[in-house]
Amino acid sequence: MLTLGLVIEALTGYQAAGGPQIITDVASDSRLSIPGSLFVALPGERTDGHFYVSAAFARGAIAAVVQRDLPADFPVLDLREPLTFERAAAVAAPICLRVPDTLQALQTLGAFWRRRLAVRVIGVTGSVGKTTSKELIAAVLGTRYRTFKTEGNYNNEIGLPLMLLKLTEAHERAVLEMGFYQVGEIAQLCAWARPHVAVVNNVYPVHLERAGSLEAIVQGKGELVEALPADGVAILNLDDPRVMAMRTRTRARLFTYGLDPAADLWADHIEGRGLAGVHFHLHSGRETLHLRVPLLGQHSVHTALRAAA
Repeated sequence: MLTLGLVIEALTGYQAAGGPQIITDVASDSRLSIPGSLFVALPGERTDGHFYVSAAFARGAIAAVVQRDLPADFPVLDLREPLTFERAAAVAAPICLRVPDTLQALQTLGAFWRRRLAVRVIGVTGSVGKTTSKELIAAVLGTRYRTFKTEGNYNNEIGLPLMLLKLTEAHERAVLEMGFYQVGEIAQLCAWARPHVAVVNNVYPVHLERAGSLEAIVQGKGELVEALPADGVAILNLDDPRVMAMRTRTRARLFTYGLDPAADLWADHIEGRGLAGVHFHLHSGRETLHLRVPLLGQHSVHTALRAAA
């Protein structure tokens, strides 16, 4: 379990600090703070989390990570200074943990906690259909494994570390959505999440105004397969040439899906039946299954293929 002591260890390297108080959750929105939680005060364009530290404590948070001095009379442990046993022993909730940068602290904590867990991570990216794919993949894995999935679309430099901190020792699989706006972003998300499996949906000119070019989108999405270990698996959409171009960028084993019989997993005899969903034949080697997926539109077949893969 994540404890206040482990939080301080993650942020300082000091292993004898903070005590065994269990952290029940980590939130960057004070309204989501619950008894025993950790609140991370992030400065933003519209507001500043430091204004809501008191509100988080009122809701039961036992600690807050802050990057500036607060007017309220809360005890503060300044993690910018070397810890001693005496300073560490004096830690008592509620307490503010002073750091140079709260966003960096959140990311460091998320990566620290992920490294302690044996969970197998499935990273999902693509221009269209990430969230639906994530939901269906998690539903399939959940029939066999204790499975965690990204909540909503918490898939960026703030959301993904928060999701990592919701993982527990009980989870066996984690399906994590990874968003993209610019080159280097998914590589950073992967450095924290350490995925074993990559699922790439498609590449379209989405968020082109921020990415700059379609080539940049291809480069950025491909960072997910680049991050895989040699014993990982890259699951690629054979029907998208831009996705298949990523096959040369990974050490991992390739597994393809699509409507082309050349794929490892492919579908044909597709029949849309309106509210009754989509019917199709699923092929894997010499095996064929007749399936119905309760999703609308023939494009849902690719979503189902991703989950099956």
